[in-house]
Amino acid sequence: MKRTILVCLAIAFLSAMSFSQGFIGQRWRERVLEFKKVRLLEILKLDEQASVKFLNKYTQFSKDVDEIELERERIVNEMEIKLRKGDKEGYDKLIQDLVELGRREYDLRLGFYKELKQILTEQQIAQVIVFERNFRREFMETVREMQRERMRRRF
Repeated sequence: MKRTILVCLAIAFLSAMSFSQGFIGQRWRERVLEFKKVRLLEILKLDEQASVKFLNKYTQFSKDVDEIELERERIVNEMEIKLRKGDKEGYDKLIQDLVELGRREYDLRLGFYKELKQILTEQQIAQVIVFERNFRREFMETVREMQRERMRRRF
């Protein structure tokens, strides 16, 4: 069942990637976020009040991280364009912008975990961290498998 859900999400992810950064991509990101929230609630086994607090904080945190990731992607794309053009200058500001995004993400994560301490136990916070890592790994592996399968069909 878990594998089936990941395959569905991977299909959604690949579909979203085939479109430009627009409404479609945002809609799929929201679906993935909803799936993650459901899974986290199953793992954490929170009461209703704690669930509402956690979901509010997690949703905002996820949206903030998405914004940072989109900005990081934009900056790296800009670097790539400059490299293709053969530009020799103008990279320092882009690199500094990436470093600043890294700082913002670190501060965001730190603040999020501090807020979670008001709602969750240390063990539950650890469950959130491990879930995030495992979800990302399994999701990317599923995407890779689908890409390999697509390549096998072509040949």
